[in-house]
Amino acid sequence: MLTFYPGLSPSNVNKDAKYSVVSSRGGGMEVRLVYRISARERDLLTNDRHENLVAMVNGVKDQIRGSLGGVFYINEYHHVLVPHSNGSCVYAGTYDEILEFNHDGQLIGPVPSERLQVGDPWPGPHAGIPYVVCAGASDIKYIKVSGQRETSVHLSDEVGPQPARMLARRLAKVKGQSGGRVYINEASHLFAPLSSAVGGATYVYLGSLDDDAWFPAPDVPVRVR
Repeated sequence: MLTFYPGLSPSNVNKDAKYSVVSSRGGGMEVRLVYRISARERDLLTNDRHENLVAMVNGVKDQIRGSLGGVFYINEYHHVLVPHSNGSCVYAGTYDEILEFNHDGQLIGPVPSERLQVGDPWPGPHAGIPYVVCAGASDIKYIKVSGQRETSVHLSDEVGPQPARMLARRLAKVKGQSGGRVYINEASHLFAPLSSAVGGATYVYLGSLDDDAWFPAPDVPVRVR
């Protein structure tokens, strides 16, 4: 039975903002990441050591469309989300292992080097869940879609205006007072695109969530692998 996710279901994000399950050369299936090197260059990186995650995603894919493989997300609560054709996501379970990929002999993943400072270019994967810092850095929100209904869910409604404003202002110091989209990955590190002079976007590091007030984890069944 499918469990439609009661929280944020990502949509309309770039290919490098999500993971996917693909066939491997050895005949099995593995996890793939689209790793953006620059606005014009990307590498397709794979990791074949997460069999449980692949099985988790494929179990939902098979129920949805009768075939295996395809895109998925892991959010900041370690919930695995598989997109559905109705615009929402299906909850596949919880996966606590960190995904890392070999890129030219260097491991990259959602946890940055300790040397990385807020405001530095974000070198890591762009896989993450999109939220929006409101203009004026007064709040953070996301849009929840349920059928034909769209609901704007604000952090201030969950934790109060002051804690929400504090986090929004911290992010806006780098992102800018006009606000806009920011991403949080499965290790609770935040990054955001900034406009660049030559197409695409330059991503910058916004720091980790740490003890900041945040949206509560949606209530979902316990399915850990």
